[in-house]
Amino acid sequence: MSTNVHGLLLPLMTRCAPSSLAQSSTDDGATVAWLSDNAPWTIAPWVFAACCLSCFIYTRGWCALRAKSSATRARYGIPQIAAFFAGWVALLFAIASPLDAFAGRALTAHMVQHMVLTIVAPPLLWLGSPAMPMLFGLPRALRLEIVAPLLAAPLVRTLMRFAAHPLVGWIALTLVTLMWHVPAAYELALRDVRWHRLEHFTMLAAGLLFWLAIIEPFPYRRRWPRIAMVPYLVAADLSNTIVAASLAFSSGVIYPWYASIGLARGVDALADQKLAAGIMWVPGSVAYLVPAMVIVAARLLPRHAFGVPRDNESARPLRSLALPVLQRVTTPQSSANSKTNDFLRIPVIGAVLRSPRGRLMLRVALLIAAMLVVLDGLLGADAAPMNLAGTFPWTHWRGVAVIAILALGNVACMACPLIAPRTVLRRWIRPMRAWPVALRSKWMAVVLMVVWLVSYEAFDLWDSPFATALLILGFIAAATAVDLLFEGASFCRYVCPLGQYQMMLSTVAPREVRVLDTEVCAKCTTHDCIKGRVAINSATGKSEVHPGCGLGLFLPKKSGNLDCTFCLDCVSACPHGNIGVVAVTRGADLARASWRSGIGSLANRVDIGVLASIFTVGAIANAAGMTAPVVAAIEEARDMLATLVGMVTDIHPYYIVRDSFMQGLFVLAAIALGVAVIAWASGMLRVTQSLASDETYAQQFTRVALASVPLGASVWLVHFGFHLVTGWPTGAASIQRVLHDLSLVRELPTPILSCCVAPPSWLINAELLALSLGLSASLGVLWWSIDALTQRSATAARVSPSRITMRFLAPACVMILLWAVMAWVVFQPMEMRGTSGFAVAELPQ
Repeated sequence: MSTNVHGLLLPLMTRCAPSSLAQSSTDDGATVAWLSDNAPWTIAPWVFAACCLSCFIYTRGWCALRAKSSATRARYGIPQIAAFFAGWVALLFAIASPLDAFAGRALTAHMVQHMVLTIVAPPLLWLGSPAMPMLFGLPRALRLEIVAPLLAAPLVRTLMRFAAHPLVGWIALTLVTLMWHVPAAYELALRDVRWHRLEHFTMLAAGLLFWLAIIEPFPYRRRWPRIAMVPYLVAADLSNTIVAASLAFSSGVIYPWYASIGLARGVDALADQKLAAGIMWVPGSVAYLVPAMVIVAARLLPRHAFGVPRDNESARPLRSLALPVLQRVTTPQSSANSKTNDFLRIPVIGAVLRSPRGRLMLRVALLIAAMLVVLDGLLGADAAPMNLAGTFPWTHWRGVAVIAILALGNVACMACPLIAPRTVLRRWIRPMRAWPVALRSKWMAVVLMVVWLVSYEAFDLWDSPFATALLILGFIAAATAVDLLFEGASFCRYVCPLGQYQMMLSTVAPREVRVLDTEVCAKCTTHDCIKGRVAINSATGKSEVHPGCGLGLFLPKKSGNLDCTFCLDCVSACPHGNIGVVAVTRGADLARASWRSGIGSLANRVDIGVLASIFTVGAIANAAGMTAPVVAAIEEARDMLATLVGMVTDIHPYYIVRDSFMQGLFVLAAIALGVAVIAWASGMLRVTQSLASDETYAQQFTRVALASVPLGASVWLVHFGFHLVTGWPTGAASIQRVLHDLSLVRELPTPILSCCVAPPSWLINAELLALSLGLSASLGVLWWSIDALTQRSATAARVSPSRITMRFLAPACVMILLWAVMAWVVFQPMEMRGTSGFAVAELPQ
């Protein structure tokens, strides 16, 4: 930029920046670019030269190494050069793209820049194993006469060994992270471009030193045991968490620079600071904790648990950046341990749940509560927050159910009031028909789940107590009719969209209905758990019928919670008391390739894959549909479409383009787009020809879709948990209104909105934590599923983890993209149910 132009812009800059900006260093116009609304790519000549030269040398050495022998050709493949180039792309994106300019205006952009420099670019560069390619890429004379003697010098070797020590890398990254986020140092880097460059250089250097011990690029020699990298990574995350938490929980803006910039530009600097804290906290923690989980998983997990043949079990150590399963997947537990962990062994609660009458009384009690909700919905107040049908089903039941399922298992289906009429009426009406063979899949449930999600947004079911009451009656009538016509639990297994949602959610639950001792089942010849039995009640002397599993699950061959409603009929039917609700690893069953009763192989069930993808994508679409930016975009699209309809037809646009139509269309389009993106990522699994598998595209799609379920579960938890936390007083208000209508209390409650409580300060951090855990679990399931698939289909005994990682990248990026969309939703103001951001909406007088 010329001096004259600089002189014209400087007064303008001082209007929207701190007064000290005019005195800051502007030797190359970099400070001016920070505040430019049209920030260009600005690559310094020395950066451009370093990039081109290093890439040229690396490529030359990479080609030379591949030509030397088959061993070096296998070590330096396409993944290595792709990772090295990707590292340079990430580095240029951080320091030369418009992101560098935006860093002066938004703390969020600056934080993204720091994350790229410390946790993105360094691992990618090391994954390229650059030492040997850079050495062999040099001219022979230069390599042998100058570089080789220099590297062999004792002083240089001592310095290299010192720099490569893990403790040095950890100290360097910790100091850089803590010191540069001190307000005085941060402000200094913002005001002086030379300090800003030093900040970036030290972050990149510290990141390279830190990740060297994790990636272990050839010919790096391990200094510490591999398991020691777990506390190494956790300790690094601690400093990251300290900085992020201080930004997130601060009541004011920590950096005055951004406070002044935000005031001048009309931007909420505190909201920008909290968003930056979320970016640093969640992706940063994921980057540190996920490799730690991999290391633990690689040490503890039995590889055959995920379908990997036992002869490949010791094929290779884990030496690359890989992604985790969160907990250890164990082999079937012993009888003693299973009985100890059995939830049904808990006093009182266990006795009630083991008893058929106890379970029936629980369902009847909830059925009575549901009918009271229906009566108030049909006859009570029209205002949803003041009606039982407008509060308990949509605010309280959904939130409590998702928390209970994730904490205990599928207790929502176990206590479902829809089962009570079937249980009672089947004493006199016995169904004689089997469910049609053509419909024994999840395709009907897929269609009904989409209809459910679209109808929820299109018709504002949450805002109509009357419609909610009719919906509950419709579910009860449909469940009763189907289960009186067809044998078993056909409605639960093939029809009910809520049941499919809850069963999918329970796949990441910590408990599962399973046998306690497999040896007892091996000796059993009656198979009462699936066939049922007739027993004599010792107290009354009368015979009692104990039906077997209505979902057709043979317990000794059952695995996971899919298609299991926790009805516990099998518990009563088993004469040996050998069935319980025991602890399992969350989500591990989603990665298993083993066959299971009632379902077969999950990889062959594309209908379940589609259902899983809708479960995840629908959760995000359902949450996004309530945010102010999405609502505004829908209204704008509606106006445009109405104008177009009015131009091409004589029909009034109102009858065609309504809000309900546009909202439903948004949900449908979002679901279709999300499923298509997951399908695209599944297709990328077959890109690498050397890792081509014997699985079809549909099977690989199912694997990726199932891996997204933990992320989808976290989204449902965040969404329904938000409404539960902010809307819990509506329950008391609606009950008080009902009691007033019955003349049991004198005063009417004060009219309130559905989200009537200001969210506590911890809520947004808890939401981000839940999303990050869901993302980590999804990435873990995805990694082990792809790893098992690759090992099974590999012709050689060893498959490089980096080559598996290349297959992993595309679907992993899709998972991260879905997470990012939901993280954006968390920070948006809520348009629905009377809320505006995280502030308490004004109550009507």
